Order: sequence, then structure tokens, then C-alpha cells
Amino acid sequence: PLMNERAEAASRIRRLLSCDRDPPIARVIQLGAIPPLAESLQHDDQQALQFEAAWALTNIASGPTDAVETLVRHGVLPMFARLLSSPNKDVQEQAVWGLGNIAGDSPHIRDQVLEC
Repeated sequence: PLMNERAEAASRIRRLLSCDRDPPIARVIQLGAIPPLAESLQHDDQQALQFEAAWALTNIASGPTDAVETLVRHGVLPMFARLLSSPNKDVQEQAVWGLGNIAGDSPHIRDQVLEC
């Protein structure tokens, strides 16, 4: 039940950040959403939770440089890289999108993606 609640919370954050105009990325970061979302990527036995958390983090990675740098500081790069080996294709796809969004931010961050 707790994991289902976490997956639902991640889904709500993901949907909130999916709005086309001015998604509240900075506010979501300020409220402390990145650590629990990043931690959720490690639950290999909960692929729905991984998928929703990865999608929410991917949406954050589409934001400004400070948002991307926050993700990098929280260790999201190696977590996304690990998800490339997930047995779940949807989780893999979100990891690819997340890494792509992060890499597209700047040459410096792109190089960090290539190193992980």
C-alpha cells in the first residue's frame, strides 16, 4: 500500500509538471520532491513507481539549468543510467528521455552524462 501511495504521489507530481505553460518546476524542487523521487528509482520491485518517478524527474530535467544541476547533485545521472537495464521498456524509455534532457542542458552537463 505504501508503494502504491508513493507511485500515486509521483504520478501527481509528473502530471503537475506536464502542463505546457510554465510548469512549477522551481516550486516542486523547493518543496523537496527530488530526494523521494530519486529514491523511488531504486525500487526495482516497483516498476510503476520507478516509471512515475522517472517521468517526473524527466519533466524537471526539461527545466532551467539550476533545476538540472539540482538533479545532478542528487545523483540522478547514475540512477537513470542504471534504469537503462530495467526489464521494463517504459522505465527504460523514461531513463533515456531523462538522460537526454539532462545532457541537452549544457556541454558541461552533457559530458557528465557521457561519463556515467
